[in-house]
Amino acid sequence: MKYRTFLLIVGTFLCLELPAQNVQPTLTDPVELAAAQQQKEEVFKQLFQDPTNLSLLFKYANLSILVGDLEGAIGVFEQMLIYDSELPRIRLELGVLYFRLGAYALANNYLKSVKEFNPPPEVEARVDQFLEAIVSAEEPFQWQQNLSLGWKHTTNGNSGINADFIEIGDFLLDVDPESKREGDQSTLYNYSLSVDQDLNHPRGDNIQYFFSYGADRFNTYSQFDIQSNVFSTRRNFHLDENYFSFFNLEDPVFSPNINLLRVVLNREEILRSGRISLDYSGQLDDGSSMLFSYYRDEKIFKSGRQKNGRINGISFGQSYVWSGSQALYGYKIILENYRANAGYEFYENYGIEFSYSQPLKANWQFSSKYSYQHKSHDEDYPLFGDRHDQMETLRFNLLKPIGACWSLNFGWVLTGTHSTINIYKRSGSNLSAQANYQCFK
Repeated sequence: MKYRTFLLIVGTFLCLELPAQNVQPTLTDPVELAAAQQQKEEVFKQLFQDPTNLSLLFKYANLSILVGDLEGAIGVFEQMLIYDSELPRIRLELGVLYFRLGAYALANNYLKSVKEFNPPPEVEARVDQFLEAIVSAEEPFQWQQNLSLGWKHTTNGNSGINADFIEIGDFLLDVDPESKREGDQSTLYNYSLSVDQDLNHPRGDNIQYFFSYGADRFNTYSQFDIQSNVFSTRRNFHLDENYFSFFNLEDPVFSPNINLLRVVLNREEILRSGRISLDYSGQLDDGSSMLFSYYRDEKIFKSGRQKNGRINGISFGQSYVWSGSQALYGYKIILENYRANAGYEFYENYGIEFSYSQPLKANWQFSSKYSYQHKSHDEDYPLFGDRHDQMETLRFNLLKPIGACWSLNFGWVLTGTHSTINIYKRSGSNLSAQANYQCFK
């Protein structure tokens, strides 16, 4: 008994002394989190006086879970089993904690051992739920499907010009009233499939596949009906930060990916695009996330060979979590160079984006994004002369989950394009509502 008590004291000290935080704390309020940390320290002091007190050990483990220290809680529970191996409640807790950490083999062993003690039906049902989740999590391929159906009202359904006249050299031509913007309504369709392949690599590497089909069908201006297909694949390399960490990033990930796009307008293909990008991402000490990206995009336009060309671009972005509020905000900077078959289609583009999201009451989620781009064409456009475009977009979204399978999404988008050439001036706003379903068998 003295030897076991000694092991318990030493083991408890080792697992408690290390202030690990391996998941996000359960408590989001900073005041409550600080209080839980203080209470944890007080219980720790009590354990030195009474190291075999199972009630104190259990209390310390629960406080560790609240502050995000799952490994600390696991250490305490395992020491409790050394003292008394027949504790089904502790075995259940260990199974759940190992599951949360992704250690599925250990979680499976502890959860199955709970059944040997003939637990109550409600406990056995909970064990079975976790065992089923483990089987699902250990599958090499994880599938996620989403189907959306929605409605949209736009103030510019015909892609009309936002100008009264067109300037060609020294001549001014009035814009036909039918070419000016007109409102319309449309039906939105979207299906997406994402597949995550676990490569069973010690680093946690994986491959992600994505496919989507989207359609926007107008009530009046059906000639502007648009469909798009997207396919992408991404390989994520989780790097050792001791050897491959640039900019002092923690948990760095290098991700080469391929993205293919096809766009159809009024049943005729108008664009094919193939993009290759190299992404590098990770975390900083302040908790923010950073992403660096280089990409090359080959574009083929069916309407004219002169526009066919390639984009070389770089982007840099950073996102932050607002302490205590769960709000997420960030920015992104974009620099691009486009080279086409025709010199007047050459342009330089720079842009910036700002984003903000915030959970609201009643499980609503608010998000917003503002983007600005400036395109400067290298050569004069035939007949029209010098071309510079400025494009602005402002987006607002409200998302409401309904149960496990359904969600509602309400969006409002404002767009505006200012150009030195009147025929490229555009503006409009879209109001949309969509219902999403994702529980496919």
